[in-house]
Order: sequence, then C-alpha cells, then structure tokens
Amino acid sequence: MKYLIACDLDGSLLNRQGELTKKTIEVIKTLKDIGHVVVIATGRPYSGAISKYEELGLNTAMITDNGGAIDNPMDLTFAKQRTFIPIHMMHGLFTFSKPFIISTFFSVDNVVYAYKYDKRLEEFFSGIHSDRVIDKEMTEFNVEPTGLIYLIDFDKQKDFEGFIDKEYGHTLSYRLWDAAHEYAIYEVYLKHVSKSSAIKYLLDHYEIDPKNWISIGDGINDVEMIRDAAWGVAMKNSVPELKVVCKDITEYTHDEEGFAKYLIKYFNLNV
Repeated sequence: MKYLIACDLDGSLLNRQGELTKKTIEVIKTLKDIGHVVVIATGRPYSGAISKYEELGLNTAMITDNGGAIDNPMDLTFAKQRTFIPIHMMHGLFTFSKPFIISTFFSVDNVVYAYKYDKRLEEFFSGIHSDRVIDKEMTEFNVEPTGLIYLIDFDKQKDFEGFIDKEYGHTLSYRLWDAAHEYAIYEVYLKHVSKSSAIKYLLDHYEIDPKNWISIGDGINDVEMIRDAAWGVAMKNSVPELKVVCKDITEYTHDEEGFAKYLIKYFNLNV
C-alpha cells in the first residue's frame, strides 16, 4: 500500500538549529525505498527549501510558499504549479496599509520584493534571505506574488483585517503569525490555496488514495493539511490550534527527532 507522506520543514523535519539529523534522513530514504511518496510541504520559498530537498535525496514534487507553488526539481517534465495574488489586490492592500506598515515583502525564486525591508523577518520566516532585495513601494512592482508578509503597527490589526475582509474577502485570507507590543506579523494568501490544496493535487498526480495521506506539521500554516489528511499528526512542539484538529501527536519534539521516531513506529521501520 503506497502512502503520500507530507512533511513540514521548520519545527517538524528540522531541529531548532534548522538542521536535518542523520536519523531523519535515513527514515526518509527508507520510506522512499519501500515505495512511499514523501513530499516536503513548507512555507519557505523555493530558494529556502531546495537545499533541504537535496539533502534528503528526494525526487518527488516539493510544495513551497504554503501551497502557492509546486515544483519537481528532479523532473523537468513536471508542470510547475503557481497560484498568484492579483497585482491590483497587492497594490490596493499596500496603498491602504502604507501609513502603518513597518515592513512588507514577498519573494519569487531567489529575489525578495520589499518595502522597508526588515531583517527581523529573516529570523521569523526561515528560508527568507536578503541576498537579493528590491526595495520600493509595492505599487511599483508588477510581479505577482504567491503570498505577502506584512509587519504592521500593533494597534492597526483591526483596520488591516477589516480592509481585507471587506475589499478582498472573496479572494484573500490572512494568518496572524505574531503580535508583539509594537508590531503584528501577517501572512496574506489566496483563500483557496494551502498546503492541503497542493497535496490534493499531488494525490491525484501520484494516483494515491486520499485514505493513504499522512501529514505531519507544527505551525498555524499546517492546520489545513493536518485537518484534511486521513492521518494528520501534530508535533509535540506544535501550536495549540494544530492539536485540536490532528489525529495524533508525536511523543517527541523536533529537537528530539520526533518526526523520525514517530514514523519508525508507525511503519515498523528497521532504522
């Protein structure tokens, strides 16, 4: 019986240092060797995920940008999938929010398009880096984003959310990632796009029964894929929202190789 196993990176496959352990790599290789389809499903952009994909020795499709992009770096015949926020919505949200924006950006491939780029975001969103940043007002960009990150004044959250709900609620959604005393961090994305929607596309592509879909994650952006999977697993270190919708919780955290240990037991692997 062939399974599709969708794996989040940060906080799940990777430890606190953002590294893959030898055991984790061995487990992924063993799952591949016995015929299962292992898929990375991450919020990182392609440029921030490809090195981990290569380190794992994968040859399957890779989901990045929280479902906004699907690629197979090892198969040139694979039709790349992209879903983009319309430019006029990107411009409209920026124009409304400009008075209270601390920083905003999106990335395409290895380029970051930003307004008042803030390097603090690189610590919060793993895989983002400022090697190539084009910093202008967002209305000057005619590049479609798969998603947007906004760092705004803390006391403007209701205004920001209210504008999206009223003007673009039929198309856009948002996640509040963090709210400190001075700022709030939001991810803005297309309403129908998630890691789950991308995985459903790959279930069809690989001709795998949805009953054989396993997802493992830890963050708020994993809720849909954990909720929708036949067997959704939350890491022990995951956010509370994930533990409400999961079918199971790992016994160990990402710093204790919880992912690897869980799948060794689940599939009775000899690793």
